[in-house]
Amino acid sequence: MHSIASCENMMELTLKLGLEIVKLGIITLALFVFYRNRALFEVSLPQSLLRKFTYVTTIFWLGFLVDVINDVYPTSFTKLLDDIIICLALLLGTYYLIDHMRRARVAVEPSKVLKGTPSLEKGAYLADTTDIDSILKLLAGKRVIALTRTPGIFKERGIPYLWLSKVEGENSIDPRRLPAILHHLISTADENTAVIIDGVEYLILENGFENVLKFLTALKDHLLLKGALLIVVVSPEALDSRQFSHLRREFEELDVKRLKKESK
Repeated sequence: MHSIASCENMMELTLKLGLEIVKLGIITLALFVFYRNRALFEVSLPQSLLRKFTYVTTIFWLGFLVDVINDVYPTSFTKLLDDIIICLALLLGTYYLIDHMRRARVAVEPSKVLKGTPSLEKGAYLADTTDIDSILKLLAGKRVIALTRTPGIFKERGIPYLWLSKVEGENSIDPRRLPAILHHLISTADENTAVIIDGVEYLILENGFENVLKFLTALKDHLLLKGALLIVVVSPEALDSRQFSHLRREFEELDVKRLKKESK
């Protein structure tokens, strides 16, 4: 009987050790996959969040490693240590997640900048001009928000904006986070909203033309469904002829100078 009980205990310990080794192997594989594909993750997630994810995953890995060691050479210290390490990883991961969600919220919503009646009907337009004031006059009475690489222009005029930048700052958002940008612009829009995109060249530099075209067409479709207005500011000289032709097929070209004269 004693021999049978010993065999059962041995089998139980072997099974437990096997499971611990499998868990350690899985998290080791996850770390390896993350490292091999880190460039892909960097495109869609902020570097600070990726760094924190690495910290938490590494701590989990250490906890499982101590768990395996405890099964091979059990001591009262290692039995307690693995629980402490895993609890630390869970606490740290929860803190990082809550902190990221708090920082990810960009509290920017469209607001009226000029009184009056807008000169443009709802639609999606392509504007070849750097005269933001002329565009704003066409949007009088609309709630305006801008996505821009040059926030100073809009800040001076009291226009809410999202700043395309990899550096953390006022209203900044990583240009590579196109889904996050799309979600924010759509979620804050209604039938009285006008969205100005002033930074297409920079978006293309960071994401490639095809990805930016998909982003702009998706934004256009969503805003039109809401009855909103979209103006994409871009210079033909900044793009090659093929790229500009694609944009002209999706957006109506806007003659700002002519409309400005008509509105006087």
